[in-house]
Amino acid sequence: VEIEDTDYGIFYVDLMEHPEKYEGKKVRFKGMTLRSRELSSGYFVPGRMAMTCCADDMTFLGYICKAREAKNLKTRQWVKVRARIELEFWKDYHGEGPVLYAEGVTPAEEIPEVVQFS
Repeated sequence: VEIEDTDYGIFYVDLMEHPEKYEGKKVRFKGMTLRSRELSSGYFVPGRMAMTCCADDMTFLGYICKAREAKNLKTRQWVKVRARIELEFWKDYHGEGPVLYAEGVTPAEEIPEVVQFS
């Protein structure tokens, strides 16, 4: 499933609300990376900045991703992710949630627009 840049918000919400529809499916999308000391070196979070009302409510929307390339990524780097989605227990999800298993992570051009919900 190719996720267009303009459809990332729809994809994020749909995956959160109906994860079973995506289990075992492969997706491709562009996103900005988030690295955290709380994640082991083999994981990162690809996602996008989103705004529901105004600039004061900006938040990062992304999902945990296991990738060989993770240890070489820096926060705020733009990448194209090709991954398989599995549902697993993850403490950050407070239960079961989507975990991406990257089959490829490559550099990508920045998407200047933020995801907007109105």
